[in-house]
Amino acid sequence: MKHAKTAILGAMILAAAALLAVGPRGGRGVPPGCVVVDYWEKWTGTEAAQMKQIVDDFNNSVGRDRHIHVRYLSMSSVNQKTLVATAAGVPPDVAGLWDNQVPQFAAMDAVEPLDALAAAHGITEATYKPVYWRGCTYRGKLYALISTPAAAVLHYNLRIFREEAAALRRAGCDPDRPPRTIDELDRYSRALDRFDPADPKRLLRAGQLPTEPGWFLIHICYWFGGRLYDEQRGRFTLTDPNVVRAYEWVADYSRRLGQGAVSNFRSGFGTFNSTQNAFLTGAVAMELQGPWMANYIDHLKPEMSGLLTDQEKRSPPPPRLRSGPYEWAAAPFPSAEPGKPDVAFCGFDVLMIPAGARHKAEAFEFMAYVNRQEVMEKLCSLHSKNSPLRRVSAAFVRDHPNPYIGVFERLSGGANAVTVPRCPILPELGDEMNVVAQRVSLLKQTPHEALREAQQRLQAKLERFNARHGK
Repeated sequence: MKHAKTAILGAMILAAAALLAVGPRGGRGVPPGCVVVDYWEKWTGTEAAQMKQIVDDFNNSVGRDRHIHVRYLSMSSVNQKTLVATAAGVPPDVAGLWDNQVPQFAAMDAVEPLDALAAAHGITEATYKPVYWRGCTYRGKLYALISTPAAAVLHYNLRIFREEAAALRRAGCDPDRPPRTIDELDRYSRALDRFDPADPKRLLRAGQLPTEPGWFLIHICYWFGGRLYDEQRGRFTLTDPNVVRAYEWVADYSRRLGQGAVSNFRSGFGTFNSTQNAFLTGAVAMELQGPWMANYIDHLKPEMSGLLTDQEKRSPPPPRLRSGPYEWAAAPFPSAEPGKPDVAFCGFDVLMIPAGARHKAEAFEFMAYVNRQEVMEKLCSLHSKNSPLRRVSAAFVRDHPNPYIGVFERLSGGANAVTVPRCPILPELGDEMNVVAQRVSLLKQTPHEALREAQQRLQAKLERFNARHGK
């Protein structure tokens, strides 16, 4: 009965997914004689439409010549729907997922290994920047290819740096460059913090807040020399002194600024995708963000990407065509470890072939097409992201919508680039670390207590997972 229910649910998901097809074609208009490759993707809105351009390009070129037609479906909860459909025997041929699903799905035997297919298409370890290739593998096998990557770096407001040059110099900081160490970051931040003179507990501007936007707090230990998981031993390492030190740093900001003041301050922010974004309004002068931030600046506050004339304000030109000075910049996020600069957390989106997919060879033709240099550069430019490939054209950097894409390229290709650990319960690790970050920043628990409890829960979950899957 349980398997019957799973099959019925999987079939219902597949049928419902067909109704979500992006673009006018959907499941109709497939050229006769074509193998139909069903591709499920998590992206919605602009990013989904941009990926649709790549799908259309494939269908009108390689797909047409090889009689393959990719049917592109955009949906929510794609990871859960992919697992259910795979268990029911009706998976898509390609699933667009997140980096943390690679070890999880591989350990569950829910996706196909890709080594032979990749080798046949000339895709090898030498194709990718090392950090991204590592992230696509699990226990020595390749299970994914990149769709788009990212790297998290420091974004800082140049206008605020210029306006507060005197205050920065009094604090021993250089307003003409970003901070290079965690100690410098803290000094810059204190110099740029502003409280309401009429209400000393009301924060008006923060130089930097670990919790804004807070998306990378689960990875913050990498800038302190820590790690969350020992892949060789299969043990979590959340109580490692460097991990604890990272979350002590997070707590220090709440202690120094006042936890209540920080909470009240953040309650006044708008959503990330709004003109009230804290970085765009100048409420936060520095933050840890990915390369897509350039897109949001261009769309929501284009004047930050160059001085605009009245005509340009009515119809802003692309940022790379502007001649005015930028009001923001990007640089490596400071490291707490002496002698270890240029640390960058590098996340990514992936394409995987679910176990039991009907058209594996045809599905990989599409995945290999996306990973052609010219195609990958087109998609990454549309998404305002760096490239996962070792080879990058001069035109990609020159014409990229992010004026600082060279920073992201350099850091993601560097020796200190890190990515998600190859842990089979990586989604649960993310959930637990989000809880740790929240409790620590709200000063509800000490970092060591929160991390110790999380480690105990995670180790027990990992042991149950291994027993269930025979690992």
